[in-house]
Amino acid sequence: MTVQRKRRFLRLLLVFAIILIALMIVPFFLPVTAANADPHTLADPNGVFITLNGGEVYYIAYGDENAPAVVFLHGLFGSTFTWRKNLEVVAAAGYRAIAFDRFGAGLSDKRESLDFSHAAGADLTAALLDALKIERATIVGHSAGGNVLAHFALRYPERVDKLVIVDGAIIGPSGPPPFISALVAFPPINRWARVLLGALLTESRLAEAVEAFYVKRDWLTEADLAGYWRPFQAKDWDVGLVGLVRDSATNRLSDNQVARLAQFAPRTLIIWGEADTVTPFEIGRELAQRLSGAQFISYSGVGHQPMEELSDAFNRDLIAFLAR
Repeated sequence: MTVQRKRRFLRLLLVFAIILIALMIVPFFLPVTAANADPHTLADPNGVFITLNGGEVYYIAYGDENAPAVVFLHGLFGSTFTWRKNLEVVAAAGYRAIAFDRFGAGLSDKRESLDFSHAAGADLTAALLDALKIERATIVGHSAGGNVLAHFALRYPERVDKLVIVDGAIIGPSGPPPFISALVAFPPINRWARVLLGALLTESRLAEAVEAFYVKRDWLTEADLAGYWRPFQAKDWDVGLVGLVRDSATNRLSDNQVARLAQFAPRTLIIWGEADTVTPFEIGRELAQRLSGAQFISYSGVGHQPMEELSDAFNRDLIAFLAR
């Protein structure tokens, strides 16, 4: 290599090093989301905050404390608000209906030091049951919450009464590949992710994302969209969302773990929207085949959120299963 080429190479190397250092330093000087509301100011009238597993958890409950418990687990972008059309109806049918926000979501704790994985979500579910003095419960899990449900059933089988999987992300594509989790854990990339989220996730863009979950959107009101936007007004919502990606590497269940779920099949209801584009209907049918003996109900012309889009039928079928 000639002297001139060596100098050119060194200059390129220097430029690359400067760019790399800038990319690692610059995000810490850029502003992140301006949302700074105290979650307590955003809570529902009957909302409760409780400290569990090292963090503050937000939950709502309806019904007699001594009635059979039904715990509802939300998915990504979801929260207790996801179940607003179901909780009181289930409680009126004679059950104690409970929904809570997992770490990193809704109004629950979003500190970076917390574990946001689905396995940790299962442990958090068990901790909430302990705090509420509930030995066994029916667990209802939607989308990513369906995977939390699966982790819970495998870790705490003695605490499962029944399982209800709603368009659950248990098999098939599930979250980002592991290397993405490792990248997001790197502080500069973590910070860049927060900066970009704060800049790009606006109320109108979230509304577009939420609307894409449904086939029939006529029922959606401004109040519905505002309810989905509410958690994104809470302090550190971006930390939580990035953390959910950071800790997602261990979420996916192995084939052996899915096979072990078959032990619950006689006590399992699977509900699916046939027009779901997030967890497609084919995945629901395959899951029903792998959990042979589970009851399978699907709704024609319904998307990813049957408990909202077709709430009357969903509530009717859920309550009938609970009473079976």
